[in-house]
Amino acid sequence: MGAFFTILAIKFFPRFSLLDFPERYGLMREKIPYPGGLALLPLFALVVIIDVKFLALFPAIFLLAAVSFWDDKRPISPWFRLGVQCAGAAWLFFQGIKIDFIGIPWEGTNFALAESFPLLAFFITVIWIVAITNAMNWFDGLPGLTPGVASIGFLALGILGLIKPELWLDPQHTTLTQANWYLAGIFFGAFFFYLQKKIILGDTGSQVTGMLLATLAIFLGAKIATTLLVLSLPLLDLFFVVLRRVFLEKKSPAAHDKKHFHHNLSLLLGEKKSSTLLIFFSLIFGVLAVVSGGLWKTIVLVIIGVFILVIMAVVYRKIFSR
Repeated sequence: MGAFFTILAIKFFPRFSLLDFPERYGLMREKIPYPGGLALLPLFALVVIIDVKFLALFPAIFLLAAVSFWDDKRPISPWFRLGVQCAGAAWLFFQGIKIDFIGIPWEGTNFALAESFPLLAFFITVIWIVAITNAMNWFDGLPGLTPGVASIGFLALGILGLIKPELWLDPQHTTLTQANWYLAGIFFGAFFFYLQKKIILGDTGSQVTGMLLATLAIFLGAKIATTLLVLSLPLLDLFFVVLRRVFLEKKSPAAHDKKHFHHNLSLLLGEKKSSTLLIFFSLIFGVLAVVSGGLWKTIVLVIIGVFILVIMAVVYRKIFSR
């Protein structure tokens, strides 16, 4: 269905002037159908067929989608968008979609966060959802990159639901597993068209995708470490971009630029090769996230973090030595 709805968008979006704005970035090319997220939004809504409990997501997701679509057409204040993201995350928390506990891998136990420190649980949940939402949005700088990484993220969560006894023995998680496979299928189906630059996802798609990933990770028994592993590239990019803008360039962390890691990598390899390579890395990280557990998952997370830092350092050195 992801492919079918994307093909419809490619065909009909131009008739409704739903096209991108290459002139904003000084690009001399034809306009491309945009935002592709608008075509995928009805498919996201169909997740309620799997389980009506997903209705709790809709106020937050559709508010975010509406504001993101507005921003796609006519840029609005990033602080207003951040406020909408925080409001959506707060809504989800009060609907019971929250980080209830934090795993302690070296002890093999869980700390009851929400029960012991409810206010802290609120802030951690909001920060988690907002961070993933923006990480996926900021990573959407190369053809097919966000759809490719998102499909791997949902697939990893879906596979966990099949192979982890504590999940498949719990009837509540059956529909969560189905939802993750369903969403992975949507992005796999649409991926080729985004990689070929036939259509652009836009904030309407990337931000909603990020919120869905963050939320389903919580739904699935707070699979935070798994999601951190799969999304380590966009999350580390988000972290270092904020540090660079605030402490080195002395400007707003929300300021727009083309200095993200994937942008710099594309200067060396080209857009399509860079996108394919980063998706491949995310696939490897996804496999590691699924097969590792407990303390090993923490060790793998540290190793992957160091690996990404080394890759980033090599790329930046090559760029700045030109």
